[in-house]
Amino acid sequence: MAAIMDYLLWRGDLTFTQSPFNEIDNLILSCLSYTELDGIVPERQGSVTIAEASAIVYGGHSEEEMNNFRPFLRSAPLLLKAMAKTKRFGKAELMHYVNKISTERELQFSAMEILLGDGTSYIAFRGTDDTFIGWREDFNMSIGDVPSEHMAAEYLSQTGSFNRHMLRVGGHSKGGHLAVYASAKCSADVQRRILNIYNNDGPGFFHNLSEDDDFKKIQPRIRRFIPEFSVVGMLMYHNKAPVIVQSAGNGIYQHNAFNWQLEGTRFLRSSSLAPAAERFSESMKTWLEHMSLSERQVFIDDLFSVLDASGAATISEFQMQAIRNMPAMIKQLNALHPETKEKIDLLFKLLISQRAPGRLTDH
Repeated sequence: MAAIMDYLLWRGDLTFTQSPFNEIDNLILSCLSYTELDGIVPERQGSVTIAEASAIVYGGHSEEEMNNFRPFLRSAPLLLKAMAKTKRFGKAELMHYVNKISTERELQFSAMEILLGDGTSYIAFRGTDDTFIGWREDFNMSIGDVPSEHMAAEYLSQTGSFNRHMLRVGGHSKGGHLAVYASAKCSADVQRRILNIYNNDGPGFFHNLSEDDDFKKIQPRIRRFIPEFSVVGMLMYHNKAPVIVQSAGNGIYQHNAFNWQLEGTRFLRSSSLAPAAERFSESMKTWLEHMSLSERQVFIDDLFSVLDASGAATISEFQMQAIRNMPAMIKQLNALHPETKEKIDLLFKLLISQRAPGRLTDH
């Protein structure tokens, strides 16, 4: 079986004119958005090619240093380097890079535009990394709008107005959610030029979108992909049925898109979700439907109070420190309402039971 790094070796010598844009290209560009390119890609005027960005990134870090990056970020610069060597992506231009994180606002937002060789642009929204700030913002989506959604809509409206290109919009994890939201809420002129919207295992919305006119307009253009063991991508309401993708990852780490399996220019399809993921998804949906917004807020506060008791700031640290800091976490967990405790305990079992991902060859 093959994954996106294999695709670059096989398809990298073909330009977009020779082989049209496909769903695998979408995932590659979504994953590229995880690369930290502050000070490399301009926010306002100008651009750099992927090849130029790769040379700068690797000029400042050794590969050994990059292997010490957090798991969710480690693969992205390696992807950048592989893309830089190809005819397909090497000359693609990166521009309009934004990267903002605020603990106070519980905000994690990053996006950039990639001008492709076929005259179109791909607007990539970065997803959630393994920081608890990012994950808390994902959970906050079950209460209502979050700051990054409004930033995404404004970003797409402004960036899309700078040229007359036809656009593709996408992202992985929260980035996929933001791609859908931004495409629904952006300016009418920009929205008309959107070819497709790609939601790669991104969470849904806290309310049913079937009656929302803004989302109705874009619904036919949404392409939604989730792995067999999808947790994030099954949260809340969606207005688009998913394509289920086979993954070489274990459990919750199927969310890592570098493990998604493909054949040619298409993902390898699966007929159904893994039973454990389906049970967890249904349990969470049923529970959330019977909770008021204030009760959801309490649940989120309770969940992250237990995570804070672990002393960790990221999922990777949590997995390494959970056993050592278990007494403090158990004490905090036992102070919660029994039903809340049950749901949090189930989520923690999913996190702890799976080995943290390593390099691209893991899983």
